[in-house]
Amino acid sequence: MKRIALISAIAISTIAGAASAQGTGDNARAEILRLAPNANVEALSNAQAVAIWNNVQDETSAFTAKQRAEAMIRSYQ
Repeated sequence: MKRIALISAIAISTIAGAASAQGTGDNARAEILRLAPNANVEALSNAQAVAIWNNVQDETSAFTAKQRAEAMIRSYQ
C-alpha cells in the first residue's frame, strides 16, 4: 500500500512539474510579445522563450531589449 502511495505521489509531482514548466514558457512568450509585439514567438520552444526573456531582462532600455529579443528569435528560427 505504501508503494502505491509513493508511486502516485511521484506521478503527481512529475505532472505538476511539467505543467509548471509549460506555464513558464507561456509566461515568457507573453512578456516577449509585450516587448516586441511583431515577434514570432509561437515557433519557440519553452526553453528558447525563457532564455530570450532572461537575456532581455538585463537590458536597461526598452529599445535595446526589443532589438535583442528580435535578434535572438531570428537566430532560433
